[in-house]
Amino acid sequence: MKYTFLVGTGIFLLSGWLMGSLAVAGESRPVLLTLHVLVDGPPPCSVKGSNVQFGDVYISKINGTNYRTTEPLYTLNCGNRAVGVDDLRLQLKGTTTVINGETVIATEIPGLGIRIENGADNSLFRVGEGNWSDFNVNQLPNLKAVPVKQSGAQLTPAEFNASMTMVVDYQ
Repeated sequence: MKYTFLVGTGIFLLSGWLMGSLAVAGESRPVLLTLHVLVDGPPPCSVKGSNVQFGDVYISKINGTNYRTTEPLYTLNCGNRAVGVDDLRLQLKGTTTVINGETVIATEIPGLGIRIENGADNSLFRVGEGNWSDFNVNQLPNLKAVPVKQSGAQLTPAEFNASMTMVVDYQ
């Protein structure tokens, strides 16, 4: 008997709830709703750059080979990437200049820049907006940096700085 009473009470309460909902629904008006949703996963990798020190650089010895870095320019931890996603892409951004026909990272000294290279063959690594390079997380790009000067430029001895930002994203 107690069991039947509880079921009956539940049905009674449910029917009251439905009646109330119908009354509210009868007074409602349609509303056009536009919903924009951006679904974005966690960053695939965390990037830690290094502070590159070229040491004492002699203007007469800047030739695009001397002073090439030997230490990695960055470390990359891709532990947060989506499971099974090994194909990523890399972009280097910064203020650029053209020296001897190549786009390089600019310094504050006119005619002096920093060339970013693929460590495997010392070829120019493309820098700037829209220049994405695909890579696999199991084989990270080995980047090197080397000072370069414009042919015929007369550089004045001074300290120089350059900076770039590395962006890593899913392909």
